[in-house]
Amino acid sequence: MKYLTLLTLLFFACSPEKPLDASGIIAEAIKAHGLDQITNKKIDFDFRDKHYSVLRENDKYTYTRSFQDSLGYVEDILVNSSEFTRLVDGTELQTDSVWTGKYSSSVNSVLYFIQLPLTLTDPAAMKNYKGISKIRGKEYHLIEIRFTEEDGGEDFEDVFLYWFDATTFSMDYLAYSYITDGGGVRFREAFNKSEVGGVVFQDYINYKPEEKLTPIEEMSTLFEKGELIELSRIENINIKVK
Repeated sequence: MKYLTLLTLLFFACSPEKPLDASGIIAEAIKAHGLDQITNKKIDFDFRDKHYSVLRENDKYTYTRSFQDSLGYVEDILVNSSEFTRLVDGTELQTDSVWTGKYSSSVNSVLYFIQLPLTLTDPAAMKNYKGISKIRGKEYHLIEIRFTEEDGGEDFEDVFLYWFDATTFSMDYLAYSYITDGGGVRFREAFNKSEVGGVVFQDYINYKPEEKLTPIEEMSTLFEKGELIELSRIENINIKVK
């Protein structure tokens, strides 16, 4: 009996670990970025000339954007990416469906990126593990994200690629293709990483290719060759986690 028990222990000890799939890699990345601990915490930051915040609770998440303009003090509130309200000096302003969609998309895009990779767990995101990819000699897990038409919003046809460090699970690069405004593709490199309240935040250098309709699969190769054009920098400041 003792011999059998010893063999059993040796079997499990020597058995190879189950390889990570796309969902497993994203889960590890969420932990690595400290985003598994943000429920009931509020994140505040400034991006360009506007103030943003996100509060995640058990059954909902609330995005806000506030700024001063000619109308007065404007507050845009988006709940679960579906319920939009605009307040001007504390009074609700009625907006038609077109502007509601535009405002919602604008708020959602900024808050979506600052919460990466947590937002990749959205039910509409279809995850596909593409294997190991190397950038500048470092190995990365490459994951492709597409979206279901039913829940993916008006931009459901966009395609994203994410590079996660094969050792630390840090999300260092991403690329995406889009079809709005004639279509195009972008590549982002993370930089200026910092930790606030246990959460890792990072800014991005945003690149574009010379050819507008370059296949998304070629972007990392063009980046390594230095053939991408820096378009902008996405920098978030005054970050607070409460």
